[in-house]
Amino acid sequence: LAFPSSGHDPEYDSDYSRSGLYFSGGGYFALVTSSEGFASAETFSWNPNPSLDFRVGWRESERLALELDFGWIPSTDGIEYGNWLLGANAKFFFAEHRVQPYLIAGAGAMWARPPGARSSKVDWAFRQGSGVDYYLGHHWALSAETTFVWGVGEMWKNYFMAVNLAAIYRF
Repeated sequence: LAFPSSGHDPEYDSDYSRSGLYFSGGGYFALVTSSEGFASAETFSWNPNPSLDFRVGWRESERLALELDFGWIPSTDGIEYGNWLLGANAKFFFAEHRVQPYLIAGAGAMWARPPGARSSKVDWAFRQGSGVDYYLGHHWALSAETTFVWGVGEMWKNYFMAVNLAAIYRF
């Protein structure tokens, strides 16, 4: 009886945790509250919204990826309302194989204008959550992620919880 010296044989398994550039795009379902502190805005409530998310990232090592993130949560009341998010994230991976669970943390700017508000506000926002990438092959992966994004300063008490489904292309 012989056992291989390593559980990972690169000849039979793609290098899913290799360093390199990637693009990600997807949609998410966001539960949003962004009415606190806005003149004439509708009352505070959690509203479900379909949303879009686009990311460009760099996988630095088996355990770390850095990415720029653009998210848009439109409002059913028109394009001038809703939330915009532009930020930077770090992903910390727990595995290097086809299935890769991770934690995500990020910071950036959030713009918000809830329905009924006279103007929009912008300030810092932070993201934390967890997710999993599933590699279909050497270049393509699917991702599922849940995060909580919260604002500070002018955006205090304006936040959202998101469940994100995305496709990833790795170079």
